Amino acid sequence: MKRVNINSGWQFRSIGGKRSVRKGAWQSITLPHDAMIHEPRTPRTGNGYNTGYYPGGTYEYRTTLDFVDLPAACLLEFEGVYPGATVLVNDEPAGELTYGYGDYYLDIAGLLHAGANAITVLVDNSHVPNSRWYSGSGIYRPVWLWTADSADVIRPDTVRINTTIAEGSMQDANAVATVSIALDDPLILGQYVSVVITDTDGNAVTEFQDGNGTIDHARLWSPDSPMLYTAHITLHDADGIMLDTHEERFGIRTLTCDAQHGLCINGKRVILNGGCVHHDNGILGAATLPQAEYRRARIMKTQGFNAIRSAHNPLSKAFLDACDELGLLVMDEAFDMWWMHKTSYDYAGSFREHYADDLAAMICKDRNHPSVVLYSIGNEIADTKSPRAAEAARSMRDIIRGLDPTRPVIDCVNPISLTMAAKTQAGMDQHDAKVEGEPGLNTTLEHASGPALLTAIDKLMPAALATGIMQRQTSDVFDEVDVAGLNYCRQGPERFHRKHPDRVFCASETYPQEIAYTWPDAQRLPYFIGDFVWTGWDYIGEASVSAWAYANPEPYGWMREYGNRMAIRGRATGPYRRYPGLLGGSGLIDITGMPTGQMLYRQIVAGARRTPAITVRPMQLLYGDGATRAGRTSRFIERGHDGVESWSWAGYESREAIVQVFSGGKTVQLMLNGNVVGTSPVRQCMAEFHVPYEPGELIATAYDAHDRAISSSTLTSAGPAMQITTRFEHVVNPYPDSDPRWEASELIFESIALTDADGVVHVTDDRHITVLPGGSVVVGTALSDDGASADRRQSYVPHDVSHDGASAEGVLAHTSHVNNELQELLSHAELLGVASANPITFDELTGNACTTYFGRAQAIWRVQPERHAYVS
Repeated sequence: MKRVNINSGWQFRSIGGKRSVRKGAWQSITLPHDAMIHEPRTPRTGNGYNTGYYPGGTYEYRTTLDFVDLPAACLLEFEGVYPGATVLVNDEPAGELTYGYGDYYLDIAGLLHAGANAITVLVDNSHVPNSRWYSGSGIYRPVWLWTADSADVIRPDTVRINTTIAEGSMQDANAVATVSIALDDPLILGQYVSVVITDTDGNAVTEFQDGNGTIDHARLWSPDSPMLYTAHITLHDADGIMLDTHEERFGIRTLTCDAQHGLCINGKRVILNGGCVHHDNGILGAATLPQAEYRRARIMKTQGFNAIRSAHNPLSKAFLDACDELGLLVMDEAFDMWWMHKTSYDYAGSFREHYADDLAAMICKDRNHPSVVLYSIGNEIADTKSPRAAEAARSMRDIIRGLDPTRPVIDCVNPISLTMAAKTQAGMDQHDAKVEGEPGLNTTLEHASGPALLTAIDKLMPAALATGIMQRQTSDVFDEVDVAGLNYCRQGPERFHRKHPDRVFCASETYPQEIAYTWPDAQRLPYFIGDFVWTGWDYIGEASVSAWAYANPEPYGWMREYGNRMAIRGRATGPYRRYPGLLGGSGLIDITGMPTGQMLYRQIVAGARRTPAITVRPMQLLYGDGATRAGRTSRFIERGHDGVESWSWAGYESREAIVQVFSGGKTVQLMLNGNVVGTSPVRQCMAEFHVPYEPGELIATAYDAHDRAISSSTLTSAGPAMQITTRFEHVVNPYPDSDPRWEASELIFESIALTDADGVVHVTDDRHITVLPGGSVVVGTALSDDGASADRRQSYVPHDVSHDGASAEGVLAHTSHVNNELQELLSHAELLGVASANPITFDELTGNACTTYFGRAQAIWRVQPERHAYVS
């Protein structure tokens, strides 16, 4: 079938929230579109901290499809509409979308007529809360039209490609691969399929009919060498006449997983160094723009991850395409709940009726992606201890194996939350209202004892495991899957292995600091296949769940915004923050794409980085304005380190800086301005120093066990000059121009920093900024706790800065790293939003202003040519 891009020419309007029936004005939009991110945040929304205080609503989308000649077959594909939708074609029902992360194909051929055809999509996201994280609203992923001139077609979701490699030919240069192509739909008598396989250069490497073909000297797909092929499939009738065609990209590799050898790709063991990833794209909200998906995947790979876990729903097609090309492995996750609700209106209400179809849709969508190596049937499912859970796991495993028997199935269980969950004797088709409404751990964490409770449980985990209760509660479900996923239970694999020596384990969700334990364990235990940290990339929602609390009032105003609950004065506080909490705050990579200190730590532990990483705990948060001693800190366990990679702490001279150096050496020596500060042993890949701050040059040198220098790293303080430095990252559509998914739209990511003349960032001098057309920046006054300029900082007048680097008294100079071509694009680009990585801020992501965070912020622009509605 022919794929047609129909993402332009749409109109959108809000048709009222839960308490309103007032309809908004129609707006012209281009899909994908997130309605929620454009709505003002409010502390009064029922979504609360779950979505970062973005509300829900009800919406209507419409477009027109013009057909001169009606196609014989026509499918309307929705990659994702949250939380679901009713679709009408010419005011006639075309179908219901029941899962907000599902991929749906609606057969609309019988509803079309020649001429203009009205497509209407009605979305109701007013029943809140329905998600534990930022969900977005509306048609947030692309929509496609699939057409054909014949009624006999190759449906895009029915193609399955399997590859095998001849024994003894596993080496890439000599691999002999067999490729088999099959369709889920049976062919009509006499019809047959012909296939041509081409490599990345477009050269044909084999041709065959009905069945399989052989590729000599096949180039294998692996994380280090992600080679891809394309299958060109043609459906013929009995006379050889072509009925339909389809193209599908795939990779050739083997995948095995067992307790004796671990997870192996092409016969070689791979340890999963993974990060969990929610579906939002920061400033863009939930809108799945392929440029942003590719950029995020590329950054994660560059920073050292070799795997991602989709948390906790199916990934977009664009993200999977990026993982295929980059060599990122994927744990593909279907559901966050089964029968038992985690929020009042979540998917649990639909699970019983729709899980089988929605799981099958995910498998059909993703099974030809070589990057997918695990299928997850659930995350922290509270039903796990109930008898019906094993039956459900068996049902889902059988659905998966019926559609794709080549990948292992995993269920990701949190033993902590499971011990707190209710239990039912109800069967799969029986309803237990009392138990199914039980919220489990998440609501428990809202209470004041949340962080302390988790920390205590973590310390008591070995004793809890010794009782055997966690093993008994999970055993029946784990018997039905190939891999036992354990969330926040790092001692579990070795403990459970004693009773289940043939079971494979994965640390499917871990605290960032636990990599110091899980990585060595995975290296020595073949049945332990890897670690997925919470989270690889920061996200909207679960408002500030991982933001630490600092006792002293700080210039960011966290105390002012949260009141005494944020202070440490003998009071515990729940992890979720009240308004204006926005981001989760646990990301190893922040929402702008910058690595945090937690990412640097993981790089050291996992061996992705050899040189020491120097971080300093944030002095403005430890000391606040005017304090002479660092205040106490309440650390939430989901954030392991709060250090910043900077030695620019102006205003805190002579106060003690806490320097944490991450290193794989045995000892670290620290020098400040040519003087040795001290030498410290490295424990769990970290050495710590307490140093009176003075500006200059800080050098950390790592030494091995024989006192030989291994490597050094340096941090330099920012000078007294202050300027705005902007850098622009130009991200084009990742698909080739021959692909229907290609379009001329581009994203431009503008990195904004407060720096000295050499580009060193001022991390203690945050300011309100406004981004103007063309990328210029207006800079406001420096921040302090009361909103006025602090005495120790120089005050600047807001000013529209130029790009020539010139400065005058009271005006920030502006240095822009942009060429003439990019400048021309910016002149007519649309500003999609401006934000920093601050998890606690009043800012709206889609605005043109924000407050910098440790001296940094980001703006995102879209350059989009004029496009029109679809005409056949």
